[in-house]
Parts: sequence; C-alpha cells; structure tokens
Amino acid sequence: MYNKRLYTSLFLLLLVLSSLAQSDTPSLVSLTGTLLDEHTQNPLPYANIVVEGKNKVITTNEKGYFLIRNLEKSDTLNFHYIGYEQKKICVCDLQQGSLVYLKEAIISLNEFFVFSKDYDVKEIVKNVLKNKDKNYQSTLSKKQLFVRHRYISNVDKISIKFKKSSFSHLDEKMTKVMEQKIPKQSISYTDFLGDIYTSNNDNDTLKISPIKIVRLKDKNVADLEQLEKVFTNLFSNTKENEYWKLKSGIIGGKIDTEITDPDADLDSLSNFHKNNFTVKTYAERLHKRFDNILDDKKKWDFLHNTGNYEYTLVGGTKVNGEDVFIIDFKPKKSGELTGRLYITTNTYALVKADFKYDEGKTGTNIQLFGVGYTLNQLDISIYFEKKDDSYQLKYYAQKTGNKISFDRNVSLIKKRKRFLIDKELNEIKVGLNMVSREESSFEVVVIDEIKISNQTYANFKQKDTFKIIYVDKFNDNIWKGYNIIEPIQQMRDYKKTEY
Repeated sequence: MYNKRLYTSLFLLLLVLSSLAQSDTPSLVSLTGTLLDEHTQNPLPYANIVVEGKNKVITTNEKGYFLIRNLEKSDTLNFHYIGYEQKKICVCDLQQGSLVYLKEAIISLNEFFVFSKDYDVKEIVKNVLKNKDKNYQSTLSKKQLFVRHRYISNVDKISIKFKKSSFSHLDEKMTKVMEQKIPKQSISYTDFLGDIYTSNNDNDTLKISPIKIVRLKDKNVADLEQLEKVFTNLFSNTKENEYWKLKSGIIGGKIDTEITDPDADLDSLSNFHKNNFTVKTYAERLHKRFDNILDDKKKWDFLHNTGNYEYTLVGGTKVNGEDVFIIDFKPKKSGELTGRLYITTNTYALVKADFKYDEGKTGTNIQLFGVGYTLNQLDISIYFEKKDDSYQLKYYAQKTGNKISFDRNVSLIKKRKRFLIDKELNEIKVGLNMVSREESSFEVVVIDEIKISNQTYANFKQKDTFKIIYVDKFNDNIWKGYNIIEPIQQMRDYKKTEY
C-alpha cells in the first residue's frame, strides 16, 4: 500500500512538473499580413521585416504580403521601407491577415540641408553615372539569393493556312494539328534558392551553388513536347553540308539547330520542362543580368539621356544613416519612363529606384509588313545597400510585357551547300496569322552576405547540373524552413489541370 501511494504521488508530481515545463516553453506561431502606405493604401513591395534579436529578416512580396513562421508572441517586428518611418510592433498585437501601415518620411529641403544651396536636380542625376565605378564595386563575397521567374503567354489568335510542302510528314493535316496543339495560354513559375560566389576581379566569373530549385509545371507542356519532337526529329536528320533556313518574303535567316543551352532562356516556356538545371548557363545569365547593371541605356534612359526628362527634388530622407535626395522624374516628348529615385548626397550613389513606362508610353514599337512587336510594360524596383565603401544589390524586381502580331507567309527550307548556289532540298510554306501577349517577371532578393577570401572563391567548384523539383501546385510545405519571397495569390491559385 505504501509503495502504491508513493508511486502514485511520484506520477502526479511528474505530471505537474511536465505541465509546468510545457507552460514555460513558448508556443510558436505563424503570422500573415500586408504592409501598406498609410496615405495611399498602396502596398509596399520588397520591404524588410526584422524579427528583433533573432537575426531573421523577411521580405514582403510585390503586393506587400508577408508570412513569418516560428514566431513567439513576445517577439517584436521592425518594419523597414526606404523613405518611410520605421515601425515596431509586438507579435502579440497582430492578428492573421493584419494590415500594417507605414508613414512616408520625406523631410522638406529647408529642414534637410544645413547650408542654403541651390541644387541643380539634373546634375544630381548625372552624377550617378559619373560615380558609378567608384560606388558599385565587385567584392569577394558569398551571397544567398532567392530568385523567382514567372512567365505567362496568351495566344489571342492563331491561324495556319497550308500552302505547299515537299516533306512527306509535314502536310496540311499536320499544320492543322499544330494549330490546335499550340497552347492558347501558358503559365510557368520557377523558384531558385542558392549561394553565389563573387570576386573582386572583373575577369572572374560568378559561381553558383544551388540549394533548391522548384518549378510549377505548365499544364500545356505535354502538347509542346509533342511538337518539339516533330522538329527535333526533323533537324536531327541534317547532314554536315546541309542547313535550315526560315524565310518570309525577302526576310530570312539560318536556324541554329544545335541545342547547347537547355536553360538559356528561363523566361520562355519551351525550356521549363527540362529535368536538369544547367548550373554554368544560369550563372552566366545572372552575371550578365547584374554586371554593370546601370549600363543598359534603354532601361536606364533617365540616367543616360537626362534631356528627355523633367526632374523634381521632392525632399530628403535618411537611408542606413546616409542623407539621401528624393527625386521624382517624368518624361518629356522623347522620354518613356516615370518614377522616383533615391540618391545619396555625398557619394551620389543611387540606392533605390522605382520606375515604369509613363501612361501612354511604350518601349520598342514595330509595325511593318505584317509584323508587329510592342514592348508595352516595364516595371522595375531596385535597392542597393551600403557594405563598407561599396553599394551592393539587395533586391531587384522586373516585370515586362509585350504584344506580338504576325500575318505573313512563312517557309521552312532545308538546303545543301554548293560552290555557287546552294541547292534547295525541301520546303514547307504556310500562311501564319497570329496575335499573342507575353508577360514575364524576375525577382531576386539577397538574403544573406558574408565576406570570403580569394582562396575560398578559387577552391569552390561549381556543379554541372542540378535536379529540378517539379510540383503541380504551390503549397506551404514546398519552402518550409527556407527564407523566400511569399508567392502572390495568382501563384497560389495555380494548379495544373489533367491532360
């Protein structure tokens, strides 16, 4: 009896101690919300949310939405956005789907500048390129990047009229199959998380080490694969002295049938169904995209051709302890872009820019001989963060859109090389009438950055390929435990349909 009571008492004591221990362990929560401008109610994209004391930084997506996992109710969130007042909020004061508002912090010029001075706004903008090489230097570092590609294509109209063919298997029936199989809408998403190694030597290449690559596979890929097989088989039967030519009227050119870079264009649909990710090619693409980023004269026209724009000095603010000019710009007759710039007062570094095509303006616009191409959307946000004496990319987001129309006869011709005039072996000719719209976006956020040595850079060996994970729809388990940009609702709603 004594032993039974003793065991019962010990058991009850253990239960009490266990419950006390559990009550002392904070329960972890996940929190969703949207960050907005207090005055305009517009979303604040790519803002930083710092979980204080935990070395954890979350970035809002293009709609200002955020999801933060593994929070304690006692944690404090610090919301940062350039040109706005910081705000600290305890997790205990927020609910799921909370709307968080930040107030714009633009200081008037009289308050901002200690000494009275007349500033030439256009000269301030011109100084960005004059000081570019000094401000944006390559550094020896290892950076963790999250990159998201999105591609949407809509074929509004397509008609293929058979004209003639000397290919036995490319006949009128086949052209009708092609007309039916070309997808009327195609949607693809790719998420990349990995480390990049950069050098302070301009001759060195960027190296990458993928951690995880996820793709939402487009529902129309099966149809595209069938069409691709037809032309792959066609091109594979090409002898050494033979070549292919695409011709429309007097316009034509040779076709490169060698497929050497399966991931050479992640912003187009045809390469989204490859099983392996070509690491070297992707590293080269990232390097080209961000090497001397301000040198693209079309995208950065307001820096290179300041005479095409009107500039207004709105005021000033502070960014990471530096005084910064806030400058709005809009196009004159020859300009195309409108937006806002943040330029440091001492170094003339462009630390942030948000810009797009002005209303009624477009980029390249060609309408000639039945061919139309209009680049009708360009929307860019960029932010550089100062590291020691250099400004390093923190995030970059670009969205582009275009409209293509084509109404001409097209011939695919196989030829054999000869001494004087090449001999035509086969030809298929069709009348192609097509109208399509495309939209692609590219987002990159630098999650973390550390300095490395020349030896570390030299010793890192880049893999040749990396396996891609394919999914039919997005779910939160895909990136559980990783720091990424939260997907927009369109991506969450996407689901592959059965063939």
